Amino acid sequence: MLANETNDIVIRDAVVHFAVSGGTVKAVDHVSVTFPSGQITGLIGESGCGKSVLGLSILGLLPSYAKVSGDIFYRGRNLAKASVKELRALRGREIGLIPQNPADSLNPVRRIGSQLDEALMLVDQNAKSCRQKAHKLLESFGFDEPDRILRSYPFALSGGMQQRVLCAIGISCSPRWVLADEPTKGLDQALREQVYETLSTVKQQGVDGMLVITHDLTLTKKLCDCVSVMYGGEILEMGKDVLDTPLHPYTRAFVSSLPENGLNPMAGAPPAPGDIFTGCKFAPRCSQCGDRCRVERPDAYRHGERMVRCFLYA
Repeated sequence: MLANETNDIVIRDAVVHFAVSGGTVKAVDHVSVTFPSGQITGLIGESGCGKSVLGLSILGLLPSYAKVSGDIFYRGRNLAKASVKELRALRGREIGLIPQNPADSLNPVRRIGSQLDEALMLVDQNAKSCRQKAHKLLESFGFDEPDRILRSYPFALSGGMQQRVLCAIGISCSPRWVLADEPTKGLDQALREQVYETLSTVKQQGVDGMLVITHDLTLTKKLCDCVSVMYGGEILEMGKDVLDTPLHPYTRAFVSSLPENGLNPMAGAPPAPGDIFTGCKFAPRCSQCGDRCRVERPDAYRHGERMVRCFLYA
């Protein structure tokens, strides 16, 4: 079976550029990666590195002014070439999305019940059955009074409660894949634990795979089987045990900067929008940078079961 006929999400040479005054922002810069089915992949990196843009490109949810090229294969289809109608049919039922910003994702003038029912009715036209499923979904995300939540408008809920509602909507149609964009954003520790458990349960209930885009490294360690690390629109490292045994100089510096590892600040600053590089994008901040790193972009090298984009592993 060919890679593009499997349930994997296979991205080939994806490029996403945004035109801005004075230049172009390369949000995703020639990314080729496979997100395997049968496991949960975490996509991590600093703010602005292109994580969410890459995730949204899979579902064709980028704004019309984004310049997109490359291929995205899923179950024999090239989503990058799919029509708007085909992508709409795919969303929710095949690939569910848990977006990161409740204020932009929930309709402020519609009750939560109406919005959740709308998602559920994509696969079940029975109103009574949908309402029962809505109750169970909200309970699984820690709501003790689902009836009250279903009657509420988004403004009556806290940011954390809105985020949990988005999680429920994202998995409401039992999709094959789930793309979760910062699913624990704004939640306290107790509620984050509930989301960890719920997303773990989702995987065990027939979901082929999950892509979790997150800053929550505790979530990444607890939930994810594999980790991809993005920087400056590129994936620099991917594989298992990345956070425990980082190989790329950026990944090592990123992990070292965490509070539990001593809060060692990383030198320099990430690439600014519109920056142009002839070599490795991390070279200006890298303590192991050589002359070659400044003039040549490293390939993605195989190191055991890990992929690392660094000349140290050439």
